[in-house]
Amino acid sequence: MMKIILEVVSVFVLFWATEGALSRQDVRQAVEEKREEQLETLLERVMERIGEEDNQDDPAMEEKALATDNVALPIEPVDPDVTVDDKVAPVLPVAKGCCNLASTTVSLGNGRTGVSHALGGVGQVVVAPPNISPVVPCSLRALLKVTFDKLPPCISGCLNYPLCGKSMLRVDLTLSPTSRSGWLFDIGDSVSNDGHSGDGNHQTNDAEVDAPYPNVNVQPSDKCLNTDPPTPRPLTTYANAVQLGSVNRVTLFISNEHVRITNDQGLNRILCHKCLFALNGQADPSSGGVNQDIYIALNRVITGRVDRNGVGVCSARLSWVCPENYN
Repeated sequence: MMKIILEVVSVFVLFWATEGALSRQDVRQAVEEKREEQLETLLERVMERIGEEDNQDDPAMEEKALATDNVALPIEPVDPDVTVDDKVAPVLPVAKGCCNLASTTVSLGNGRTGVSHALGGVGQVVVAPPNISPVVPCSLRALLKVTFDKLPPCISGCLNYPLCGKSMLRVDLTLSPTSRSGWLFDIGDSVSNDGHSGDGNHQTNDAEVDAPYPNVNVQPSDKCLNTDPPTPRPLTTYANAVQLGSVNRVTLFISNEHVRITNDQGLNRILCHKCLFALNGQADPSSGGVNQDIYIALNRVITGRVDRNGVGVCSARLSWVCPENYN
């Protein structure tokens, strides 16, 4: 900046010297021409200087930009219809590349039939859909079992934000455009969940999320049988969440003591509760052993009762939720 000021002063000195040697008219003409030339030159230099300053690195801005790379994604609000009565797990820093990218897809008779796996797949197929073309599309049935990783010792309670590895399961369901009835799905942590908030006394931890058409119910486990005040059964119902003619896709996010359900008609609800899924190695007072597993029944209930089968799920894709892109 000092250099520019000196250049301006030299211009005026030149003007003064010239004025002493020339006639008044000649001086006036020379001054005008010189002024225009010098002003153009000064303007070019100032613009160049501004451009150079704009291109300089700003360490403070770089630090700020880096700090925003790992900002935690927003968490959906807890369902206002149900009281959250247990601690919500904290959101921990995310390590890059910590995601498990495996997936399993189950096709239930809408032009395709069978089970396919990517990168090792997710879970175990307990009952595979038969290799047939059903008379009624999307009516084949399947049952899968999925095992979760244990959470770090510092975390317990509702995990409403995924950690690295196998901490939150995503289930994407594509529904039939023509026919739906009965139990479209049943997700629970007991091998004998029956779609009505119960099991064959295999587990005290026997919570369920089931879909007797056209609703989705969230059922508490037997840990909440004798509470004061009484725990509602179901904990909540999402009316018409799988309604034919409007809803085509449903997605569920399952983790310890937590479920989130969304659909393509704007449903997006989170429920945390101490009597939801036990997926962190909890001991069980019944004979079911340690809890780290969940069962996913498609077009049926988990226990396989023939009077609680259903029609309407065309395909299901199971994958682990990546904390880097969860929203």
